[in-house]
Amino acid sequence: MPKSYSQEYIDSLNQVEMHDNLGISMARACVDANIPLKLIARYFDVSRMTVHTWFRGGPIRPGRIPLVRSLLANIKEDTARGTLPLADFKKAKQYIYKLIDAQDESA
Repeated sequence: MPKSYSQEYIDSLNQVEMHDNLGISMARACVDANIPLKLIARYFDVSRMTVHTWFRGGPIRPGRIPLVRSLLANIKEDTARGTLPLADFKKAKQYIYKLIDAQDESA
């Protein structure tokens, strides 16, 4: 089972003032939705280290930006619907794989 986000990380994320950074926005959304970093890495087909870099405000390659924006839109919509936050890893995994399947179908 992947580790959840540490309270220390959540606190540091809440103190970051980079509101226009896509990686920071994604980190906040994933923490609030209870989607583990490991599953975000799988969604983007990147390493966990890459996601760590993004979540700390690092650069996101231009080709990935539309997918990041799509994920953020899905999280926002599903939060508004009450689908998120997710209760456990199993539900988070199902959620991410559903998004991956939808991606594959639209490609």
